[in-house]
Amino acid sequence: MDGESDVEEQTGNGMAASSMLLVRDYGNGHVRDGLYVKRVNRVAATAPLSLRDLHKRVERALAEIRFDVPAGADGLAEAARYALLAGGKRVRPVLVMATAQAAGVMPDDVLPTACAMELLHTNSLIVDDLPAMDNHARRRGKPALHKVYGDDVAVLAGCALLGEAQRLILEHQPGSAELRNVVLRVVLEATGVTGMVSGQFLDVTGYRPSSPADLARMQMLKTGSMVVACVRCGTLLAGENTSHAFHTFAQDLGVLFQVVDDILDETGRARWLGKIPRSDRRSGKMTQVTMYGLRHAKQTATMLHEQCKQSLDEIASSVPGSTQALCEIADMVYERDW
Repeated sequence: MDGESDVEEQTGNGMAASSMLLVRDYGNGHVRDGLYVKRVNRVAATAPLSLRDLHKRVERALAEIRFDVPAGADGLAEAARYALLAGGKRVRPVLVMATAQAAGVMPDDVLPTACAMELLHTNSLIVDDLPAMDNHARRRGKPALHKVYGDDVAVLAGCALLGEAQRLILEHQPGSAELRNVVLRVVLEATGVTGMVSGQFLDVTGYRPSSPADLARMQMLKTGSMVVACVRCGTLLAGENTSHAFHTFAQDLGVLFQVVDDILDETGRARWLGKIPRSDRRSGKMTQVTMYGLRHAKQTATMLHEQCKQSLDEIASSVPGSTQALCEIADMVYERDW
């Protein structure tokens, strides 16, 4: 079903000069005479994609990313790709796509922004692992980036991921320039001083939350802000405002992700953590487990999961697309073998 078309000029150097090879026909547009023609296709006529399907599409797209480095800097691209392609659950990119699908558009329409979120997340992991931060030797089951390439190259690889993430949104994301700018602003707010960076600052400087609400606020800054941004981007790119139910779902899912991470750190399930277990307790960090105990943390996780499902029930009654993949994401975040 074709919908209205909008035609816009490409920004920057155009699609051919960009770093990610996403010039493919997704059924929603094509490049013609230097212009990108976008047709908004609704998903109602096609079978919804499952979480597994979305994950596969993200992995394929990430594998296509090429960092356009100058001569002599091939090692920088190699280091960035080492970190990016080390595996992972890809929760953030599939969340963008699943949200857009629920809001009524093809998930591939938002794939550039989805991949950008994974690049930003990977950068945050690189920073977390550095000796000056959490000093993790392993990440996603492999030696941490700085252990392979050194601290200096790891920092630069993280910077490369930051830049490429922004370029993906500005050069590849279908939609008007105004829409791309709004999406980029949402992403920068979530990852900058109003979000993840400040959350990490509180974490590494030994900030001690004074109450459960204060702990949730810190964890929302560190982890939840990115999750909320993924949902906001998915609805924005679908041409919808983020409803109260979507916003509540995103906030609960963000806190749930961190609470389950706290539990896994304590119970020693390194397979899901991708890092050395019990590092939070050894470093004296304040988490749901270290502040209130393992039992309380598990009860909190169960409550948050139930709240996510309630929000999804409300969302399902008002959106044109399927919320099944969103349900699968909520279940996957909650059921990580604890």
